[in-house]
Amino acid sequence: MCAPRLTFISYGIPEKGDAKWLDHQGSYMATVAAGVVFKLLGVKDLGVSNDYKTEALPSVNTGLLDGELAWRQHDGGHTDAPNMKYFIEWANKKIK
Repeated sequence: MCAPRLTFISYGIPEKGDAKWLDHQGSYMATVAAGVVFKLLGVKDLGVSNDYKTEALPSVNTGLLDGELAWRQHDGGHTDAPNMKYFIEWANKKIK
């Protein structure tokens, strides 16, 4: 429902306090699947295949930040603070 608006998905890791009930893998799969709609509407997605069943979850601290749809999982807990500098840089680049 948000495509083609700028969308930045941010996660931490359970080992540092991100809730264990959060489905990091499932959220990544949904983000990959959403890429089809972003591309259909003429904007860049994550830049990976749109096969959510086979696309591997990126390593922690690896951002997929080139498109209007973005993903980054940091090595902190349940907070957006570690990703904030990446979000601001991404948003500034996209908003121009």
